[in-house]
Amino acid sequence: MKTIKTAILIGLFVGCISSHVIELDQSFLEHRNDGMWLVEFYAPWCGHCKKLEPIYRQVADTLKSHPVKVAKIDCTRFSSIASVFDVSGFPTIKFINGETVYTHRGERSEEDIVEFVKKASGPPVRSMASIGKFNEGKLEHKDGVFFLYIGDGNLEIDLYKKYSSVAEKMAAQAYFYAGSEKTIPKDVTPTKFPTVLVIKDRSWFEYSASDASLASLEQWINGERFTSFPKASGGNINDMAETGKSLVMIVVNPEDREKADLTHSHHPLTKLLWLLIDSSTFVALVNGGCGGGGANASGHVSF
Repeated sequence: MKTIKTAILIGLFVGCISSHVIELDQSFLEHRNDGMWLVEFYAPWCGHCKKLEPIYRQVADTLKSHPVKVAKIDCTRFSSIASVFDVSGFPTIKFINGETVYTHRGERSEEDIVEFVKKASGPPVRSMASIGKFNEGKLEHKDGVFFLYIGDGNLEIDLYKKYSSVAEKMAAQAYFYAGSEKTIPKDVTPTKFPTVLVIKDRSWFEYSASDASLASLEQWINGERFTSFPKASGGNINDMAETGKSLVMIVVNPEDREKADLTHSHHPLTKLLWLLIDSSTFVALVNGGCGGGGANASGHVSF
């Protein structure tokens, strides 16, 4: 009797977690404008989809108080929906808010998917109005990266318009803030105003292109959105390859990976992106067996 009761309780618990993931059908196109959606496009036969299933349930449970609706759709049954959203591999995870669509290109972990939602669901440019908020931002992103526009509050300034445009395009890939000279502490000393800074690796760096074109700013932001020596995996290495930098991999044993602290070993604003990667992951990449389908396939990386 005790075993039966335990089984019932476990079943109820699993059912509660599962209930947070909405199973979509053809009618989704009629409801895509009903708020924010996180949608997994999957196929029942896909091994990587099966591996993602418990992680995705946990994502749904973590986000149950968030306004985003967590859902999935079987693309073998509703292939026309997959076509509408340009899905070419499985699993593919997308954030959908009306006509705004972002594709998750990072690791398929609960932490990375939840972080993807936090970036995508917020305003493209967040306000950072004081030194206190700046310090809060540094603490919140102490292991990551954020960009900061410093100006006088005039939203018609050409540099701000370009910065805002890049932020709208890359909102799911990085955090973007805007503030004034009062936002930054005395040890942050830009050479000009307005300007754009990247805060990472316990330091700051300034956008310094002479032409300050939209393409130049986007290229700079795209290239600087990772910390020095990010930890690479089969799930995120394509995203790193899209920075336009040459990837230099430092292969380490999995048990030594957490011990490797090379953050301050070089100046980050270079044409190289140095990565830490597990030896087992590296072997899988070389053999073409890591990453799976969808937006995470390793097609951009060759050896």
